[in-house]
Amino acid sequence: MKKVTGASKRDEVIGWIKEILAKAGFYLVECTSLRSMTFDIIARRDRDLLLIKILRNVDGFSRENAVEMKRVASALDGKPIIIGLHSGGGVLEDGIVYSRFGIPIITPETIRDEFLDGVPPFIIAEPGGLYVRIDGEMLRTIREEMAISLGALSEIAGVSRRAIQMYEGGMKAMIDVAQRLEEFFNRPFVLPLEDWRTNGPEQNDEWTNDFDEFTGFDGTVYRMLSEIGYSVLPTRHSVFDALTKDRKSLYIAWLGEEIGEFKNKFEILDNIIRITERNALIFVERKTDRDAVKGIPVVDRDNLLKLQFPEELAAYAQERRPPREDVH
Repeated sequence: MKKVTGASKRDEVIGWIKEILAKAGFYLVECTSLRSMTFDIIARRDRDLLLIKILRNVDGFSRENAVEMKRVASALDGKPIIIGLHSGGGVLEDGIVYSRFGIPIITPETIRDEFLDGVPPFIIAEPGGLYVRIDGEMLRTIREEMAISLGALSEIAGVSRRAIQMYEGGMKAMIDVAQRLEEFFNRPFVLPLEDWRTNGPEQNDEWTNDFDEFTGFDGTVYRMLSEIGYSVLPTRHSVFDALTKDRKSLYIAWLGEEIGEFKNKFEILDNIIRITERNALIFVERKTDRDAVKGIPVVDRDNLLKLQFPEELAAYAQERRPPREDVH
């Protein structure tokens, strides 16, 4: 497998990442042929769903795109990841987890190490420098067994007594401090970052019933869904137009004037709902006799106007949805 370098083109990196994910047992769909700016690949392995954005320069990823990416990932029970080669500060190093607007950033080699070799990253870049996780319980146990005081160990590590207590309680340490501790005790204390892909807490304001900024058919659909009991998460830069949910169901939604707008997208739309393991709906403004395309129920404007309760939309969709095989 050809190694990715800082000179690699973005298309080459995307192909390399797809190969890594496939070898690691992921099912995936590439979204670059659509208008998605928030993620390029959706990948699933068992219960692990990843939304991946691939960039040469990670500084090009905007706050707006990051917010949408996190919201979509949270709604789909997935994890957002940015894979990049460099930033304005220079080349990104392998084995280090960086972040931008709360989304973890890693290099192609780091994701290869994680998924093919089972070696997770150990270092995280945070304000102030590079940090590692320390096995605080082991540190405290060994220190007490050797009758070393907090003050003595703080002098050895070059930090305060309070810092040693916080390391023993689970706080991350700077790399040079961890190295001094390991050299003094002659044993490893650094732990892998096994939870680096964990998504942040769900934001309370992501689902909305306020659509004043939306005009045309989009706004009409969102307001109609709201009136029958659904919340909506419009997505301006993703591969779909919105997510919509009630207390029981969540749907991926695509919107258009007529079915013909989707004729070149049916296969990728089908792959998206298979991999996310979510149901989907296509809303069209013009009246149509088509019940579904590629197993995705179609709802035209006239039929949407007839619905009054969320259960009616669920039943409408169920009647038009053929049985679907799981991706596993």
